[in-house]
Amino acid sequence: MTFWTDSKLSPTRQFRFMVSNGIEWWWVSSCSKPSYEVSTEEYKLINYKFKYPGVATWNDVNLTIVDTIGQTSSLVQSLVESGYDITGNNDGLSKKKLSNALRYEGGNFKIQQLNDEGEAVETWTLVNPFIKSTNFGQLDYSSDELVKLELVISYDYATLE
Repeated sequence: MTFWTDSKLSPTRQFRFMVSNGIEWWWVSSCSKPSYEVSTEEYKLINYKFKYPGVATWNDVNLTIVDTIGQTSSLVQSLVESGYDITGNNDGLSKKKLSNALRYEGGNFKIQQLNDEGEAVETWTLVNPFIKSTNFGQLDYSSDELVKLELVISYDYATLE
């Protein structure tokens, strides 16, 4: 039976989500959900090929956020606090510091899908997340659209509640 014929069923909607890291990120305009891929290995036995599963790899999460005053400087500051130094006088970036930059007061980085009542029906928690790349948007005299920043979040794995 499909949800079209049952009034008690409600499909999840793309626009009902929340991203948080101890505080709600109300400035997120779009977010991809966690996903994974399983590698395969082929083995040949005489005239037959057999495929076996290999390692599961979690894919990056893409966020698009609206630029508000201070977003850009906050992202650059978190990179500097993680060990980045343009002069090269550093020991490199620290995964722990990069991951902690995405957590507010120790909160976990979560992506929640909400139902029509505003309750979480799916909660993804990213384990050891860090910002892999940032695009600070585009400026254009011919447009009055909001400036949007694009973040790519990498992580070790995700849990689903």
